[in-house]
Parts: sequence; C-alpha cells; structure tokens
Amino acid sequence: MNRSALVELLTRYETQRCTPEECQLVEQWYELLGEPVEIPLTEEQWLVMEQKLWRKVQPQSPETDPAPLVRPLWRKFSWIVGGLAAAVVIGIGLNWNRNLLPGWFEQHSLITKVEQTDWTPYRNESSEPMNVKLPDGSLVVLSPRAQLAVHKAFNYKNRDVRLLGEASFNVHRDVSRPFIVYSGDIITKVLGTTFRIRANDPWQPIQVTVQTGKVTVYRQDTKDLTNVSTNSGVILTPNQKATYFPDNKQFVTSIAEDPQPLAVPSAENAVARSLIFVDTPIGEVIRQLEVIYGTEIELEQESLSHCPFTGNLTPQALYTKLELLCGTINGSYEVRGTKILITGKGCQ
Repeated sequence: MNRSALVELLTRYETQRCTPEECQLVEQWYELLGEPVEIPLTEEQWLVMEQKLWRKVQPQSPETDPAPLVRPLWRKFSWIVGGLAAAVVIGIGLNWNRNLLPGWFEQHSLITKVEQTDWTPYRNESSEPMNVKLPDGSLVVLSPRAQLAVHKAFNYKNRDVRLLGEASFNVHRDVSRPFIVYSGDIITKVLGTTFRIRANDPWQPIQVTVQTGKVTVYRQDTKDLTNVSTNSGVILTPNQKATYFPDNKQFVTSIAEDPQPLAVPSAENAVARSLIFVDTPIGEVIRQLEVIYGTEIELEQESLSHCPFTGNLTPQALYTKLELLCGTINGSYEVRGTKILITGKGCQ
C-alpha cells in the first residue's frame, strides 16, 4: 500500500465508507501510532509517522522493561501488535535496515574504555542545564541527561566533540579549525556560530537549529561537501532547522519553531526593531520582516502587496505577526521548507 492508497483508505474511514475489515485495519494502525492522523500530511509529518511506526515494531531490548500498553478511548478491540503492525508499515513502502546508523554509539557512554585516553566525557545527571566551557572559549549548554565527549586534542589539532542528547552551542570563531559535532550518523560543522542539536535517541530524527551564522550538516559517509543535497547534507542559516531521518538517510529543512530577530549593530537596534505601521502596503511590511528574521516570505498573489496595514508588530513573535497581517487580507500563511507563503482573498 503506497501513500496515495493509504490516504484514500483513511479518507474512507473518516467518512464511514470502509468495509469492516478496513475499519479494523485502520483502528489497529491508529493504536500503533497512539493517535489518529489528520490528512493531508506534509513530507516531514509522513517521515515522522513512519519512524514512529518502525520504532513500535522493533523488538524490545532485554535490558529494558516494555512500557505498559495504554489503549486510546477510540480503540474498542484487541489485536496482535507485532505481525500486523509490521505488515502495515511494510505496506507503506518503508525500507528498514538496522545498519543505517553506523555512527551511533551503542553503549550508554559516548566513549569506550579504549577511547578514554583520547576523549574527556561530560554527563549532565542533574535536572538543570549544565554549562561546559571549552578550551577555545566556546560554550556548550547540556540539557538534562545529555552527554558530551570532547577530544583531548581539542583546540590544538582539532575542535571535535560528540553529543548524545540535547545541547546548545555558542562556538568561538576560528576559520583555521572548524568546530565539528558528531551526533548519531550526522556531522555538524561550523566555524563560529550559535546553534542547537537534539539527538536523544538513535531511532528518532535528529534536529539541528541555527540561531546565528552558517552551519553545514551532513552524513558521516558524505565525501563531497561541495554538492550537499537532501540525501547527503544541508547548509543552514539563522532561523533554519534541519531534521535528519535515520531510516532513509534524508534531511528535511524548515523554519525554526520560534524564529528570532537577527542581531544588528546597537546603533541601528532602535530603528530596526520598531515595527509600527500606518496604512503601509503589506509588501513593504513583509520586506522589513524578511530583513529582521532572515527568512523568505512570499505573497502568492502580487495584488495583495498593495493592501494597507496599520498596527504595531514590534512586540510579537514572528508567527503572531504573520497572523495579524493575514487578518488584514482575509488570508493565511504556510511554512514550506525554509520559506513562508502567504495567501489571501484581498483587502478588507
């Protein structure tokens, strides 16, 4: 069953046009996910859903007690998870291979006993963020339960670290020695910037979000960094995010959950951050937002750019600003990759 067929089946289920056998299949699939699915799905939502299904059908580690099964209220009958769930997932067309994660560290620690002479480990076992100051002046903020391993030749021959968990990085700029983070089977390479990595579980997607500067994220087996792609790697700029899906070795780029204004010289700060408009064409408002957030914002209809906007957009988050703009043109916005598209019916 490919994605199109699956969407058709879910549509029939929602409109109560399924056969009893099809209804049972959908209910079993929903329980495996732990929640119903709202269609249509974006490419990133498809990949997240498929990863979740595969994690459900993988055998439990003998050292880990399986979590108790909590049945949703909308589920009314029992079933055998393993065989049927696997059949459903395989039917979607996934190609699973447990060997797709060669760079992930299987042990509970980021370094083995053999590697202890080469790496210095840090482990945040508290419930609060933990600061790790590196020899070059860079700062790493480890989230609870995160682990960091720093190469002992750091700042002499290299600037290499390993990460398991979630951490924020504020990297001191050094063009002669790139700062490299190994997490799962991906590498994050920077010269000097601030960014965040979330790499909690080898079976879950890995996220890299950039606050300032430029970051290159790529698979460890990538040979040519001059030709990065969604399969080999991506280049991220401020307020952009990359999600890496280990099962199919694919990157999906998007905009950060909470885009922040780009840093500007202090002398320009007062002017750059004042967003008070009186009968200003929306096209001009959007151009100012693009400069402030470093994000491409496009009007689907050029005629909308002349619609006047009056209001104060200074204090709100970016997505709230967009909602206010859309209210003026009876429209909506949509995040498409690293771009925002605004559509509307026209001026009120």
